[in-house]
Amino acid sequence: MNDIFTEVTRTSWSNRIGKSIKGVATGILLVLVCIGLLFWNEGRAVKTHKALIESQGAVVSINAQEDAPQLNGKLVHISGQAASNEILADTLLPVTTEGLKLQRFVETYQWKETSHSEERKTLGGDTETVTTYQYEKVWSSELIKSSGFKNLAGHQNPGEWVYKTQIWTANQIDIGNYRLSNSHKNLIDNFQHLPVPEGIQLTEDLKKLNGQLYAGKNPKKPAIGDQRIQFNFIPAQTYSAIGDLNNNEIHEHIASNGHVIVLLQAGSYTANAMFEKAKSDNVTLTWALRLVGSVLLIVAFSMILKPLSVLADVVPLAGNIVEIGTGLVSFLLGSIVALVTIGIAWIFYRPLLGLALLVIVGALVYWLKRKSFHAAKTITENKPVSATSAYSDPTASK
Repeated sequence: MNDIFTEVTRTSWSNRIGKSIKGVATGILLVLVCIGLLFWNEGRAVKTHKALIESQGAVVSINAQEDAPQLNGKLVHISGQAASNEILADTLLPVTTEGLKLQRFVETYQWKETSHSEERKTLGGDTETVTTYQYEKVWSSELIKSSGFKNLAGHQNPGEWVYKTQIWTANQIDIGNYRLSNSHKNLIDNFQHLPVPEGIQLTEDLKKLNGQLYAGKNPKKPAIGDQRIQFNFIPAQTYSAIGDLNNNEIHEHIASNGHVIVLLQAGSYTANAMFEKAKSDNVTLTWALRLVGSVLLIVAFSMILKPLSVLADVVPLAGNIVEIGTGLVSFLLGSIVALVTIGIAWIFYRPLLGLALLVIVGALVYWLKRKSFHAAKTITENKPVSATSAYSDPTASK
C-alpha cells in the first residue's frame, strides 16, 4: 500500500537572492567543467577514430584452429567457438554450471521514495513550495538507502543484504587454439537464464519459486528485506575477437597514438565488420557526450543568470517574464559556447572542420545581432507621435 507525506516550506525573497548568488559560482565552475569535457571528447573521438583506421589496415585474420607463430606480436582477428572446461560455482548457494560466466542476480524488496514539488510565488518575491513524498514497496536490484528519506518512520530498508549480485568468470576461455585476455573476457555479457536445478539442498530461509530462489517467509506476501535470486549464465558459443597475438593468447592492442583497442562480439563477424561497428559506436558516444555537455552548459548559464529573475520576482509576473528571457539567453549562450568549444577543439584536432564550424558560429552570432538591431529599429520607427509634436503651433509661422 502506498502512503504519502506532504511538506510545505516557505523561502523569503532575501534567502532566494542569497541562494541564487551562490549558484552563480557553481554555474561558472560548471561552465569550465563542460568546456573541458567537450574539448576532451573531441580529442578522444579523433584519437579513437585514427587508432581504428590504423588497426583496420593492419589486422590479419587467422584460422582459430591453427597455430600462427609467425604472427606473434601482430594484430589478429579470430572467430570460432569460445569454450571453457571449468565448472563455475556460486560461493554461497548450491548452484553450478558449465559455461563462460555465472551470474547471481539479486533483487530485494524495499521502500522507495519519490517526490514532486510545486512552487508558488507570492507578491514580494517569497515562494511557497509544496512537496509531496510518496512511498511504495518495490523490487530493486540496487540498494535503496532509507536514511535519506524525508519521512523515515515506517520506511526503513535493510542496511546490509544477505545475498548480493555477483559474477563468476572462467579463468581460461579459448577460441580454438587461442586464449582470451581478461580485457576480452570482460566484454562477454550476453547472459541467459539458468533455472535452479532440481534436487538441490536449501537452507530454511530459501525456497524455489518459478526457476528462481526466494529468501523470505511468504513469496505471496513479500516483506521488506525479502530477496529474489535469479541465476544467469553464458554458455559456450561463437565469438569473434581482435587483439595482439602473444604466444597463442589474444591481448589488447595499443595503437601508435597510445589508444587501446579491445574488440569482441558474439557471433561470427569479419574483421572489417567489427571495425565498422567500433567506428559507429565511437560516433554514437561522441554525439552523446556533445549533447550532455551542451545541455549542462545551458543549465550552467541559467544558474548564472538566475539572480535576475529572482530580483524581478518582487512582482511575480515580472519575474516570470524575466525567467523566460534568461532561459532563452541561457539556451543561446550554452549553444554558442558549446559550438565554439567544439570548433576550437576541431582546429586543434581537425583544422579544416574546425574553421568551418567557427565560420558557422560567427554567422549565427552575426544573424542574431542583425535580428536584434532590426527589432530595435522597428520599435523606434513605430513609436507613437506625441500630441504636442503632431500638431504645429498656428502662431509659429506668424
